[in-house]
Amino acid sequence: MSRIDDLIKQYCPDGVVQMELGNICNISIGEFVKKTKQNAAFPYPVFNGGVNPTGYYDKFNSLAKSIVISARGSIGFVNYLESNFWAGNSCYVLNTLDSRALNKFVYYFLKNSEQELYKLRNVGGIPAINLRPVSRFYIPVPPLEVQREIVSILDTFTQLEAELEAELEAELEAELEARRQQYEYYRDKLLTFDELTPE
Repeated sequence: MSRIDDLIKQYCPDGVVQMELGNICNISIGEFVKKTKQNAAFPYPVFNGGVNPTGYYDKFNSLAKSIVISARGSIGFVNYLESNFWAGNSCYVLNTLDSRALNKFVYYFLKNSEQELYKLRNVGGIPAINLRPVSRFYIPVPPLEVQREIVSILDTFTQLEAELEAELEAELEAELEARRQQYEYYRDKLLTFDELTPE
């Protein structure tokens, strides 16, 4: 039996409590900031309804270690931001209020539920997720000991995945550079006719 199974058996033998997200987290919508006010030199990334920042701003309206759910665009995409940022009006920002829940655990559960969040979108007009169904989304809330263990395991796997990605990227870059040099060598060889003597 795994460590998680042992902890669940020890701390919640009668099952895990399910709670509505709105009862666990403070959920707020971001605020629109014009693209003309953003600049790559500014320190705070601007997140809206996408996977990546839309730009950078000189102010922030959300604190580090917040969960973000895209309400429009990449609907249902869940992110966990390690630094302060500006949340635009196309995403929800979540921070845990209930002392029985860890922000990072809530993030991992929601990240694993992106398809279910996507299904909450309204299909009339511009597709989006409204606040009400997000607030009513149920998540399990096991005891903190179980949450901490789950977060620890998933953090380790996330770190290993990031290291592997970086390693593969470095290998691919080295391979690409070797191929580029090979191409340039043969290109120069094939297109240099200096050594040919006229007949």
